[in-house]
Amino acid sequence: MRAWVQERLQGPMTLKEIPDPTPGPGEVVLEVEAVGLNFADHLMRLGGYLTRIHPPFVPGMEAVGRVEGRRFAALMGHGALAEKVAVPREALLPVPEGLSPEEAAAYPVSFLTAYLALRQAGAKPGEKVLVQAAAGALGTALVQVAKAMGLKVLASASRPEKLDLPQALGTEAVATYAELPEKAKAFGGVDILLEVRGSQLEESLSLLNPGGRLVYIGAAEGEVAPLNPLRLMRRNLTVMGFWLAPLLREKALVQEALRFLLPRLGRELKPVVGRVFPFPEAEAAFQALLDRGHVGKIVVRL
Repeated sequence: MRAWVQERLQGPMTLKEIPDPTPGPGEVVLEVEAVGLNFADHLMRLGGYLTRIHPPFVPGMEAVGRVEGRRFAALMGHGALAEKVAVPREALLPVPEGLSPEEAAAYPVSFLTAYLALRQAGAKPGEKVLVQAAAGALGTALVQVAKAMGLKVLASASRPEKLDLPQALGTEAVATYAELPEKAKAFGGVDILLEVRGSQLEESLSLLNPGGRLVYIGAAEGEVAPLNPLRLMRRNLTVMGFWLAPLLREKALVQEALRFLLPRLGRELKPVVGRVFPFPEAEAAFQALLDRGHVGKIVVRL
């Protein structure tokens, strides 16, 4: 079968023929139809992710495909950018009727992260939430899940043209990053902030109302700003980290998230697919992920 192989960290991938996977106990073979790319995949290729994998390996942690003729999504540590991948049967996720393979590949990481991060923050109907990078795959999922939970959303992005999409998804207010201090003040501050930029942590804390919660999901701008604990004490703020991978082992938590998401996906929750690349152009898909000019999810289609 064909697969994209990362033969050395920080190097290019190679499209090559490798043996078909042999499933172990409790595993099944997923015949891959589409792969959703995540910034974490890029970090893994650099050797800079929270878990480090030694080459050679096949990148990709999110795929949709068929097992015994039925379509499933699946999350895995790596291995998705191949025609077939062996995954634990318990890692298979249902795909709602009506979602295309591309849309199905765009839902697991982003929508599970959105629901579980807001749950971890203790989000309550009527509270105000700030979503950064609101035109991206995770941002569009966060906007939609927050609205479905009854939250009021201030969506932010780097450029004005990226605000049209979150506004169309029903946000109460939008702002570029430069406008955030002024727009957040007019919004009445925020109770929850989903941090994905990483570089402007002091500013993010200043936007929170007393008792506010910041959920640290990532540092997409490549810089991790220092944190002064005294800022938290003065206004009773909470900063919490979020990483999806270990939460996937908590079956009751995942089932709770799926009970919320699955009846809504394809209806009030719609995965936003940006650009779709054919399988031989997976390296170009990664470049598109990094140039930050896209909206929604970058998907590789087999």
